[in-house]
Amino acid sequence: MMNENEELKRICEAVIERIRPNDTERRRIKAVIDRIIAKINGKALEMGIEAHAISVGSTARNTWVRGEADIDIFIMFPVDLSEEDLKEKGLALAKSVSDSYEERYASHPYIHAYFYDAEGGTEYEADLVPCFSVKEASLLKSAVDRTPFHNEYVVERIPGFEDEVLLLKQFMKCLGIYGSEQRRKGFAGYLCELLILHYSSFAELLRNASRWQYGERIDLEGHGTYKGAGKDPLIVIDPVDPNRNVAAAVSEYSFCRLIDAARDFLVQPSMNFFLPRKEEPMSEAEFMNLVKERGTEFVMVVFEAPDEVEDVLFPQLRKAETSVKNLIERNGFEVYGSDVCVEGDKAFLLFELLVWTLPRIKKHVGPPVTSEHHSEQFKVKYAANKHKPKDLFIENGRYVVEVERNYTDVVSLLKNELKSCSLGKHVAESISVDNGYEVFRNEEIRISEGEGLGYFFREYFRGI
Repeated sequence: MMNENEELKRICEAVIERIRPNDTERRRIKAVIDRIIAKINGKALEMGIEAHAISVGSTARNTWVRGEADIDIFIMFPVDLSEEDLKEKGLALAKSVSDSYEERYASHPYIHAYFYDAEGGTEYEADLVPCFSVKEASLLKSAVDRTPFHNEYVVERIPGFEDEVLLLKQFMKCLGIYGSEQRRKGFAGYLCELLILHYSSFAELLRNASRWQYGERIDLEGHGTYKGAGKDPLIVIDPVDPNRNVAAAVSEYSFCRLIDAARDFLVQPSMNFFLPRKEEPMSEAEFMNLVKERGTEFVMVVFEAPDEVEDVLFPQLRKAETSVKNLIERNGFEVYGSDVCVEGDKAFLLFELLVWTLPRIKKHVGPPVTSEHHSEQFKVKYAANKHKPKDLFIENGRYVVEVERNYTDVVSLLKNELKSCSLGKHVAESISVDNGYEVFRNEEIRISEGEGLGYFFREYFRGI
């Protein structure tokens, strides 16, 4: 009978055979990258621009999962160039070599380009990113200048460990925690590579991760100066920047999800950990059945999604989610769960409520009776109010009056008070226009309007 270690090894070998890029894919990716770099370098010479291109990221390090190659080309400019010239010349150069392109923005603008490979009959996407060619990581002029140093560090050390990185990436993709973008807050590709370099294998990483504690610290070079403020579940010191945490984007959920899955996989290894969940989007009928079973109330705020990149938009949506939740609970209602979603050109804030309607009256507790000064003020305001005097009560040594609520249901509260919340600049601008947002409850929520909304609700109701 096969023991657990043998079973784990067998599964990992089978997964690698399925996700490791074959020779044909590697050859085509390399050819596309070489062609892009040659075009950029040739065009720079032709335009009289002092710049050269390099390949970075997973395709430069042979750590991409089959069929999921992310081509990243950095265009290196002299450090004495101004930020404005870097942007102008870098974007012009990138646009000039692209078959078609979109201008995007991270820490500064870059080009998401499309290149057609006639031999393979395939269109490839590539990010063309201008940056400064600084001599060492401590001399960064912008955040992206660090990437070539990451690339150099990993390229020198990763040979022989590529398959282990692929296993970790696929494992995390299927857990939904791969990628450091704000929508996901998971493990970036570079972080995966560093974890494998530290632990030497996928299996050893899982054995250690299964015992991780909050604030786990990993320092490959032993030179870290990053302290954090007790808020990072995982600290992985950047080997090229001792004051940076590579795992800063990893949320508490992603950290805990990896720990939980590592334990489960080690106890009972299974190919299922490497297979994406195949689920249909939730239908409106299924949604309504769940609402009835749970006995809760669902309220959704819908508005035009600001035209911003996800890493700008999602932090603002999360800020809005928290602010609106606070508004709801300040008014006496109770939120059970909440989430955010973007589908097409619409953004959604979802709140599931345990308490969504309240009586017209509520108790307003005043000062202790023994506090003479404050007691008099309270009585003047309420009992002696000539327009609407209130009866006073004494409960637990304090004055109490009954007052009317401004809102007795969550929908009317949100329709009237949402704009008073701290929503983030772009979200606030989106809802501030006339009829800038709508509030729907239960059966009014139209899941069928976008397939992505059906998947969003499927994930909301599903556990790990």
